[in-house]
Amino acid sequence: MKPFTRLVAALLCAASSIAAPVAAETQLNMGGSTTTSTFYPYYSSLANGISAANSELNVTVVSPGGFAANSVLMQEGDIDFGGISPDLIADAEAEGYDGFRVLWWTLPAIQNMMATDASGITDLAGFEGRCFHPGMNGSSQQKNMLRVLQALDIKPDLYMSDSTDAISALKNGRCDGQMRATQAPRLDSASAELNLTTPVHPIGYTDEQIEKIRAAMPWMGFYDMPAGVTEGSEPYTVHAVWIGFTATERMEEDMAYQLVKGMLDSTDTQAAALPAIEGVDIAQQTLDVSEYPLHAGAVRAYREAGYEVPARLLPPELQD
Repeated sequence: MKPFTRLVAALLCAASSIAAPVAAETQLNMGGSTTTSTFYPYYSSLANGISAANSELNVTVVSPGGFAANSVLMQEGDIDFGGISPDLIADAEAEGYDGFRVLWWTLPAIQNMMATDASGITDLAGFEGRCFHPGMNGSSQQKNMLRVLQALDIKPDLYMSDSTDAISALKNGRCDGQMRATQAPRLDSASAELNLTTPVHPIGYTDEQIEKIRAAMPWMGFYDMPAGVTEGSEPYTVHAVWIGFTATERMEEDMAYQLVKGMLDSTDTQAAALPAIEGVDIAQQTLDVSEYPLHAGAVRAYREAGYEVPARLLPPELQD
């Protein structure tokens, strides 16, 4: 057994041992992110909501290390479904795996870029040869930021570190800018705190840059940020990576149907844990933004709820 697989087995056993004492007919392991992630309360709320909606299901959140790990574990059949982003599906398809089936897309993770006022940098091209932190080491955010820089042929002096070290580097002038993920159209909490003592301003893309990024990464989303993110800042556009959940074609249709139905039935409790999705029609959003096929069970759940599923999202299992 591979060391990684042994680690996962241990995690799954641990998760099972702390599950609710009332045994459900079917136990499902849902891959979340790290327990320190700001999204972790949402994953717990989601698992509890699905379990509450169907007494025959007991969904447990496991945290094998993030979405990249979830992708591997779903492909290998070691977890039942899990959090993922479109870039990871694209990577899997590039490596020959086409078995992912979308359940839903929750919200975009906004990838917010900024420069210190002291740097004098006003656009992304200005980071050429200058210090720039592209995101936390090993994260999908960092990987995608590096893809963007490559697509735009911009070569900063990359500051590869964790997020805490990057903030310190900006504070003491060792670095000029960074990319930080945020859940809403504002600075993340660490950057907002930084801005109190080391003023920063947002950096957005030009229309030409957006075209180049889309040509290189068709799955990439974009998000229009409002004016006033920092004092006096104008509206700007950044890239955004959708966060959602998939299973694989191995999951039975009825199981995927129950998962999506449970998600739709528990959106209020999910929004309490993740206010950014309050009032969001996740079903319609999924049908609007997905670039990858739905699970057959998800198709059934959305149709039953009154939504029209576009033909482009039908999986091979439902195509003649």
